[in-house]
Amino acid sequence: MSRHREQSSDMSISEPGISFVTESAILLQFAEPSLNSVDVELQARICQLASTLQAHLQIGPLVTDAVPGPGSLLLALRDGHAARRVLREAEQLWQHLEFNASAGQRHDIPVHYGGDHGPDLLAVAEITGFSPREVIQRHCSVDYFVLCLGFMPGFPYLGGMDPALATPRKDNPATRVMPGAVGIGGATTGIYPSASPGGWHIIGRTSIKLFDPEKQLPSLLQPGDWVRFVAVNEELPA
Repeated sequence: MSRHREQSSDMSISEPGISFVTESAILLQFAEPSLNSVDVELQARICQLASTLQAHLQIGPLVTDAVPGPGSLLLALRDGHAARRVLREAEQLWQHLEFNASAGQRHDIPVHYGGDHGPDLLAVAEITGFSPREVIQRHCSVDYFVLCLGFMPGFPYLGGMDPALATPRKDNPATRVMPGAVGIGGATTGIYPSASPGGWHIIGRTSIKLFDPEKQLPSLLQPGDWVRFVAVNEELPA
């Protein structure tokens, strides 16, 4: 296998693009990589494929990592010569995988909305046309799917947000966003695990620690998990 991108004809997983990123890394592209238009059911199947491959008795030892991205799955292999075997097994597994809403862990994330914890809540209310209270209620009213991790270690991109809450990213990003900040960026919501510059509108903050490099599994939230936000304000803004 060469180190440049090349297409493989050994697999037909809903006609994905199959590229060798390196001699020992394969990218399966199932859909266009856009976080603003992710098919949650498709992404859930991708996450299930990743976990199933890693847990497979014969294939698991050949895969050092399986990383879901928006509409994609990156497979890192111990040996590039195992690529055809891994791809054949992935195809067989994919053909039998169905969307399973009960797969993945479920997490309730307490959030204090507005005020110093959510300095952009009023801006989101103005952009969407809802009152601050309605923004909070809508944000807490659904179960979110962890599409993938990215941007920084442990940052979860969460799909399933009420489309009416979609808010463009800031024209002028904040120079520092606090750890635990809950934000909206386009049609996606997420949580900053560490202090960082950021362009998302911050509507609240959680005290839950999302990333701990000392733990065996540093990220609390994993692709394929489900999240529910719970408002802990003593009184919601009007």
